[in-house]
Amino acid sequence: MKLMIISQLKNIIRQHWLGFLAFLVAFWLLFPFLKIDQSDYAQAKILVYRLFFGLMILIIMLGKMGFDVFFPQGIAEKVSNLKSILFIIFGILILAFAIFIIVQAGSLFLSSYPQTTDISQ
Repeated sequence: MKLMIISQLKNIIRQHWLGFLAFLVAFWLLFPFLKIDQSDYAQAKILVYRLFFGLMILIIMLGKMGFDVFFPQGIAEKVSNLKSILFIIFGILILAFAIFIIVQAGSLFLSSYPQTTDISQ
């Protein structure tokens, strides 16, 4: 019984190792955006590329997951409710992260914007 569970676990790992690796790479690319401040201006070009590639990996993973949920490989194959719920949660998390980054960038821009009361100066 224990050997059967271990062999099933090995098969699951063999099937999904590429997706897990892609998720880890995307998390590594997006990690600096959890806390960004004015000291990151010097690396702005690199951070924009990291944000682009990290979000692109997550969006591609969401698209693949959506394709698996909406168009299963078997004609009469039923998609599990867990997979459908995880698809919705993953999409909401990506949207929430994108909104978080936009709000964080906006607040950083507004805090660093020069405060002038007289336009003619």
